[in-house]
Amino acid sequence: MERQEIFERIRAAKSALKPKHPDAATVDAVVKADTAEQYKKTVRNLFGTDPETGKLITATNPKEIIKTIQEKADTVSTLRKYARSVRYAAMNALNALLKKADAAQRAGKWDEVERIVSSDMFHTYTVLTHMLPADYRVGWEPKRKRHGKKTSIAKLPKNWREQMANQVHGQFRIPAIVALLTGCRPAEVEKGVLIERIDGALYATIKSAKHTVKAGQEQRRFRIADHPVTNILMNAMSESDVTRNMMLVKVSHGNSLTTHLREAARKLWPWRKESITAYSARHAMAADCKKAIQNGADPDLASKVLGHIVDKTASYYGSTLQSGGVTVAPTDVVVPQKIKHKVRDRNNLIKQGLLKKDAKMGSRKK
Repeated sequence: MERQEIFERIRAAKSALKPKHPDAATVDAVVKADTAEQYKKTVRNLFGTDPETGKLITATNPKEIIKTIQEKADTVSTLRKYARSVRYAAMNALNALLKKADAAQRAGKWDEVERIVSSDMFHTYTVLTHMLPADYRVGWEPKRKRHGKKTSIAKLPKNWREQMANQVHGQFRIPAIVALLTGCRPAEVEKGVLIERIDGALYATIKSAKHTVKAGQEQRRFRIADHPVTNILMNAMSESDVTRNMMLVKVSHGNSLTTHLREAARKLWPWRKESITAYSARHAMAADCKKAIQNGADPDLASKVLGHIVDKTASYYGSTLQSGGVTVAPTDVVVPQKIKHKVRDRNNLIKQGLLKKDAKMGSRKK
């Protein structure tokens, strides 16, 4: 291989590591450990791992990998998840190969440089690093329409939480009850939700699973609402051999909690098409919080309880019409960051005639 061709391949690889798209991650971007592990887990589920090399992607034909992703993805969100995970693995592997090639070049070992850049994996990693989620959608159609969990709580009986709490048994019973009462994410139960009993009331402290420098509350703490399911949790604390006033509720895998909730709901309501999961409870919590806001509670209650820092995000979750039965809207909510009122500020600008209703934020009426 001529050196000119070697240099061209290296330039192409370095170009892939510095994408023009502003939303595309780079090797210099800091990825949270949990996110990185999720990316690796997704790739392992898609392709397996080479037991000898430990490489996440071992196929030498990028077209095969792209085809596999398109065949296994049935919704746009799943395709995006697969694409980001594969790009993360390929990007880091390509960066490692480039460092080896650079070290070999500095040592004058051009045979080693040629061996690296002419390998099938170097080509595969370069192609996959160039691939963004939108690129996978060319010629691909989703196999099914995704139904959000917001619709899953429609037409549930008013005492559905009580029925679910009594249906789930074994090691997932208490984690399921905590999810039903707090609206926490399954991944947050993996981190551990601290339940404390103070003056006859229960308080929950939740560490966010989606906290970054720009998004999400680092944690949130609130008084759990008085509810029939709360009584079950209170009794469980009294029976605990560990401590009477404090309990750390934790699971090894959040997906297992979701599976048990889904199975419990299927036994209760086998005719329902929509699954009931921890995210269903999260939407129901939002609905109760929004209902409480209508009745005079803190306008930021839903955002705080869900662990958001921007009021707009809460709009993606349950509506007041979905609130029913004994409310689980908590009180005494404490979060470290103030809520940013993008929706409220936008609505005020519209009322003042400074912004058109269909305009984006930042484009004032002239």
